[in-house]
Amino acid sequence: MRRFYIDKNAIKAGQIVISGKEAHHIKDVIRLKSGDRFIGFDGEGRRYTLLIVDCAMNVKAKIEKVSSRKIAIPEILLCCALPKKGKMDYIVEKATELGVADIVPMITNHTIVKVDKVSALNKHRRWEKVALEASKQCGRDTLPTIHGVTNFQDGLKMTEKLGCKNRVIAYVSESSVHIKDVLCKKQGKTAVFIGPEGDFSEGEIVIAKDYGFKTVSLGELVLKVDTAAIFAISLIHSIN
Repeated sequence: MRRFYIDKNAIKAGQIVISGKEAHHIKDVIRLKSGDRFIGFDGEGRRYTLLIVDCAMNVKAKIEKVSSRKIAIPEILLCCALPKKGKMDYIVEKATELGVADIVPMITNHTIVKVDKVSALNKHRRWEKVALEASKQCGRDTLPTIHGVTNFQDGLKMTEKLGCKNRVIAYVSESSVHIKDVLCKKQGKTAVFIGPEGDFSEGEIVIAKDYGFKTVSLGELVLKVDTAAIFAISLIHSIN
């Protein structure tokens, strides 16, 4: 059955009324009609089997079943320096598909991209839409938390606030140990920091170590930001 995002606050007396973009997609694009069923998810882990009872204007559906499922994947906080050319959209999409819990776009010392308050807000709204569409596509019932654009030090503080026990920062250095040799299974939430094309500065690495971070290598090749982010997430999955 088709999957659509639903607002749990629109549920009343065992029914839900869906309006806006999702209603348009259901009745005008997919062309479902009264008597058809579809799956709704609320972004918080619950999924609903829904029977359409009316779609003359908005879509009104009856809730036939509510369920939830726990997917056995590692809990990951991805803090990623803003890349050029809108590649953050790709990172958000793929990180969502890979089950990342929190995504934090960062401005670091060597980040080329500059954003003001207005552009940061617009980017944040777009990333939330990208994450929603990716969740619909991949069958994920939860939505990742897309945090606003932040600076490096506030990103470090966030790892403490969110209880990340594993903390690693990718850094091109002879002293960095491969990420697979640092992480262990079942050690709780993992924070992984990915730097810009110019890498993190030496000062940032010093500060990160003060927060309990370990510098790690992603291999002998130097990866671009988007490749590094997805590769690191995949490696964490393989370890857990």
